[in-house]
Amino acid sequence: MKKRVTALLLALAMIVTAFAGCGSNQSTGTSSGAKTLSVVVGPEPETIDPALNQAADVTTEIQHMFEGLTRYSSDKKYVNAEAKDIKVSSDHLTYTVTLRDDLKWSDGKPVKASDYVYAWQRAVDPKTASQYAYIFDPVKNANEIIAKKKDKSELGVKATDDKTLVITLRTPCAYFLELLSFTAYYPLREDVVEGNDKWTQDPKTYISNGPYKLKEWNHKESLVLEKNPYYYEKDKVKIDTLRFVLTDEDAAILSAYKTGEIQFAYPISVDEMDAWKDKPDYMKVNELGITYFEFNVTKKPFNDPRVRKALSLVVDRNYLVEKVTKENQTTATGFVRLGMNDVDSTKQFRVVGGDYYSTKKADYEKNVAEAKKLLAEAGYPNGKGFPAFEYSTNQSTANQAVAEALQNMWKTELGIKCTIAQEEWAVFIDSRNKGNFSVSRGGWSADYNDPVSFLDLFVTGGGNNDPKYSNTKYDALIQKVKSTDDNTVRMPLLHQAEDILIGQDMVVAPLFYRCRSILMNTNIKGYYNSPLGFDYFMYADIQS
Repeated sequence: MKKRVTALLLALAMIVTAFAGCGSNQSTGTSSGAKTLSVVVGPEPETIDPALNQAADVTTEIQHMFEGLTRYSSDKKYVNAEAKDIKVSSDHLTYTVTLRDDLKWSDGKPVKASDYVYAWQRAVDPKTASQYAYIFDPVKNANEIIAKKKDKSELGVKATDDKTLVITLRTPCAYFLELLSFTAYYPLREDVVEGNDKWTQDPKTYISNGPYKLKEWNHKESLVLEKNPYYYEKDKVKIDTLRFVLTDEDAAILSAYKTGEIQFAYPISVDEMDAWKDKPDYMKVNELGITYFEFNVTKKPFNDPRVRKALSLVVDRNYLVEKVTKENQTTATGFVRLGMNDVDSTKQFRVVGGDYYSTKKADYEKNVAEAKKLLAEAGYPNGKGFPAFEYSTNQSTANQAVAEALQNMWKTELGIKCTIAQEEWAVFIDSRNKGNFSVSRGGWSADYNDPVSFLDLFVTGGGNNDPKYSNTKYDALIQKVKSTDDNTVRMPLLHQAEDILIGQDMVVAPLFYRCRSILMNTNIKGYYNSPLGFDYFMYADIQS
């Protein structure tokens, strides 16, 4: 660990030396007046393919190089981006999109409606193996193509000319305009991508349509982006070079921030949290996300709901947020987090759905007693005979601290033992996707502002269904939800689904609703973020 941190700091120092005018806690510039911003939002990406990415931090990076038909704006709304106009039919099944007239790729070639058709067909094609293929569920024939029952050419999207895209849905979708901003819905150039598995590895072939284009990918060090001269709003892009430094080493991140080598830092070491909270460059950002741990329900003894509930009930969630993470997040009493509306928009889904267990401090001992009873019923009185298992997590001091706290609670209260395996991000994601774990850290931020973005994770065979959970009644409920945009029908069904997922089966154990602690130089203006956990620097500026 110490060697990795030292090596990264040396690499960061070499990066900054290349730019003049870098001082402590100051953004960088050059004698020509060009502006450079260096930020940390996460480690080395597993992929920067818009159809294959699963990580929120990488979504932030991709969103600076690509753009969809809609995008999230600084005034907290979804607005037209590549789309000049979107007309929706009276039955909400047909979307006719007219593209802007001034769209170009980063090599100067025009963006065409057919580029969207190609990208969407590629994303749902089983050969692509996108974990996010299911995000196209509202589009006609997408599910049948994913299931290999129809050819990708039958997907409900057609280019009637270079500027017109006609999208046909299988059912009305209340959040479809939000989906059009999602990375998997971004356009791609067939002549660049098709037949080239390494197209993302070379800036010459990573052709994009957003405010920036890829200049360099220095693996495990940095992604360097430069202004796209063909972007239609290039005059609004003030930062000439945007450098994403790739690391999740807390000590290295903080050291680089203190010396001015980076100007935006996330995450912050748990040990340093208290020292920064009252400083002007500290921000606490709430997001529509949740931290939890999940069980591989195909492995004994975690195939028993009683075991899963026992391990969840003995977690002192108040201790986690007050003493371990030190961010005082809201303790989670269900999977769909606070902040999402129910049928009545004045009421929150979480409040209407209620609590699946109590996180009141006075009720902790009662929870522990219930957990011991469940574990005994499952055949493990006082933990006797319970096999030792491994808890998997990705790197960061916060994740390690939470893992150690869970480990101690399970041993102290239930008499069961686990070891902790901390893995690099790419390895961690791959292990979860393949089900190579027993119990694992989990985290999720909504892909769009609707409760189904949390609950459709766990349908049978779903691309992000890491627990490998399967329940036909649950699947049927989610399918009914996705068959209408009438919230008076959808929301009661979603509550029923959560009752099964958490109340009955405890497939995952919610811990707390997510927020992010960020450090950002006060001379950076125009930065904004979305409640989905993404950061936007494309319209930021550096002011002295």
